[in-house]
Amino acid sequence: MNYSILILAFAALILSDCADAPRENPLDPRSPHYQGNAAVTGKVYVLNQNTPVPQARITCLESGISVVTDSNGEYQFGNIDAGSITLVCSKENFVPDTQKTILETGSSRQISFGLNGSPYVISQKILTRKIDQYYPSPQYFVEVDASVSDPNGITDVDSVWFVVVDTLQYPMDYSPSAKLFQTTIFKYDIPTNTIQWLVGKPLTIHSKDRSKARSISSPFTITRIIENGATPTSPTPLNNDTTGSTPVLMWTPPAVTFSYTYTLAIARVDAGTKTAVWTYNGLNFFYEQIQFPGDGSGQTLPPGNYGWTISVVDEFGNYSRSKEASFVVK
Repeated sequence: MNYSILILAFAALILSDCADAPRENPLDPRSPHYQGNAAVTGKVYVLNQNTPVPQARITCLESGISVVTDSNGEYQFGNIDAGSITLVCSKENFVPDTQKTILETGSSRQISFGLNGSPYVISQKILTRKIDQYYPSPQYFVEVDASVSDPNGITDVDSVWFVVVDTLQYPMDYSPSAKLFQTTIFKYDIPTNTIQWLVGKPLTIHSKDRSKARSISSPFTITRIIENGATPTSPTPLNNDTTGSTPVLMWTPPAVTFSYTYTLAIARVDAGTKTAVWTYNGLNFFYEQIQFPGDGSGQTLPPGNYGWTISVVDEFGNYSRSKEASFVVK
């Protein structure tokens, strides 16, 4: 019997069984109990701020050992080999930072990291609009909103774009009142001169901060373009209608199969200038008429010229608005 072959096979079996065994040996550099001959401590904070960054990971590339910061953003390598080391600090939504240093035997070094947070998208939404009109043709456009944040604060966000299939980029402006980045894209802003071209296309929000850190949102898509709307039947300009101060508005419903509500609006017209005077949101789909003001408030319309529209609004917020119908209050 060849005992040397058996010994080698047995040794290989032992080594294979130990490959994934817990590393408890304090002499093993990859063991959490490793006892080296130098120490490193420090803190991780948001760049240009004193805000600590908890749960950031600091990894020593030479040893492969890593630690995680505590709730105060502090970390510690209790024992680590002296010599040249490279520490990498990383956390999701932050730009990784790398620092190199030389540790002397028995020394303790403090190394802190100021991480620049990458901007990131919290939410995004695209809504389609169709505005029917007598001339020249129906107007189509989309409204895009995005909630974007940055660990360094919203003022660190330099620019945000709405991007279509990674080629078309539309800048978005920040609205302090809405706390959203917004843009409106009309059909003539699109190469095909139609918003229908956007259906099914991958849409994303790109953002960049003042330190040039960039991020891209998850893709999203258009939910629906509403082509068929409701049609005002009374009062209408075709009948040269005059009404009292609380007119009854009537319409025919749209030929659609999805769930929707109505939004009605009345504007006063003075020498061609329109002033919105009344809006009624969320009227149930089974209504085909409503008497102004519809809420029992007792509001009346003063004598003058008016126009009214009715919009079909789906569950997502897309809408199709009718042509304007006019009437005169005597």
